[in-house]
Amino acid sequence: MTTPSAAEVERRADRVHGSGLSARLYDPFLWWGEKSGLSKKRDRLLEAASGEVLEIGAGTGLNLAHYPAGLDRLVVSEPEHHKAELLLKKAGDLDLDAEFVRASAEALPFEDDSFDTVVSTLVFCTVGEPEVAIAEVKRVLRPDGSWLFIEHVRSDRPAIGRIQDRIARPWAKLADGCKCNRRTIEMIEAGKFEVELKSVADKALMPPIARPIVAGVARPRAS
Repeated sequence: MTTPSAAEVERRADRVHGSGLSARLYDPFLWWGEKSGLSKKRDRLLEAASGEVLEIGAGTGLNLAHYPAGLDRLVVSEPEHHKAELLLKKAGDLDLDAEFVRASAEALPFEDDSFDTVVSTLVFCTVGEPEVAIAEVKRVLRPDGSWLFIEHVRSDRPAIGRIQDRIARPWAKLADGCKCNRRTIEMIEAGKFEVELKSVADKALMPPIARPIVAGVARPRAS
């Protein structure tokens, strides 16, 4: 694969759904989940980040306070400019040494094998072309690198899963394209990654439509 052109990076970023209102409501919407354990999950997940790190879909910056000290490099990317404004403010408030890039997960403006760690938290539910984004993660991640993730996925409980399927389209219109019934783990595995799940939470952290919440590590499979 090749590095996308600057024009492609900009075009992809401009296609991402968002608004000033949804950006301002994002942190309050997640407040209870963060207090109920999601913040601790971020801590446990990101303590494994090392070397040169890329976070995709950084949103309003809820991960920023959880990164360990001593990283060689931290790059945070976010395509939606309303969220990006909040992300930059939060990074400034934390006095964090991080680079910012406006880019979608489907077009990352980096050379192959650029990062030791890629991070995504609650990102792949809204990615327009998840298979393309997964291929991009694999391209920029070094062969011995790790992809650290927290995502909400379609429930395996039959009743909840059927409800998620039925309301997926209207929910996506209300929630900036969020697909509540996406089978993200299966997609990551299909994208030539080995997945190690660290935790599966099916209560408290999020409303039933947006759970279970799964946390884990994906590592590139050898070609």
